Parts: sequence; structure tokens; C-alpha cells
Amino acid sequence: MIDLRSRRFWSAVLLSISAMLVVACGSAPKAESDEEEAIARTEFTDRIENFFEYAPLKAGKPSQFLIHLTDLSDGAPVEKADVKLTIRKASGGEAREVVAKVGRVTGIYVAEVELPDKGSYDIVFHVKNATLDERMPLKEFEVE
Repeated sequence: MIDLRSRRFWSAVLLSISAMLVVACGSAPKAESDEEEAIARTEFTDRIENFFEYAPLKAGKPSQFLIHLTDLSDGAPVEKADVKLTIRKASGGEAREVVAKVGRVTGIYVAEVELPDKGSYDIVFHVKNATLDERMPLKEFEVE
């Protein structure tokens, strides 16, 4: 037979496990809802493929653009390039330039984009290295 102290011990253990599960399960959905899904686009010129991802654009908040560039002539990542984004409101106005940094992996570049106002923007990606000099004008970047 199980004595009273043993029964209390196992009841306390089960209660503790139940409490931990409730806390763990209750906090998981909140963490998922705080994170916004990245936006991904793939665009082409005759010479390069530009696959890039970025967090949804919000006025006054930085968004990191992770830019993956591939040379279509040989399928290799674009190495040692200067990558510049020229950004302008679709309705016109002054352009701003953002220079991307070379990422840790060959062919990947990172640009920190922060736009002050809500609205629609156009971005021209300029990719230049010893063998490439490509401009890729893109539209429809919405800033909330």
C-alpha cells in the first residue's frame, strides 16, 4: 500500500509538471505572434538573379534586407560586389542611398533600410564588381 506521505509527494510532482506545461504552452503562441513573417522576392536582369528577403517596412524603423545575388552566366554567387540601393518615394522626391555590406557567405549582402514616411517606394539595386555592372529598378515597396 502507498502511504499518505508518498501520495502527497506524487501529487505535488504531478501538480508541478502540470503547471510547467500550462506556462510553457501559454507563452508559445505569444512569441509566434510577435514575429512578423519576412517578405521575399526574386527578380532578374539578363545577367543576375536577385533573391532578397526583408522585414515588413514600417516608417521610422529599420528593416534588414538580406540580398542573395547569383551570376546567371555561370550560376555562381556574385562575389566582391559593391551593392547600392537607391530608394525614392514612388510619387517623387529626393532619393536616398543605402550601401549594402558584404555578408559572411559569398554572394550574400546585407542592407539596413530605414524610411521616414509611409507610402509606396521604388528601389534601384546597383550591383557592380570586376565583371558586372547591373541596375535593377523595382517598384511596389509599401511602408506602413
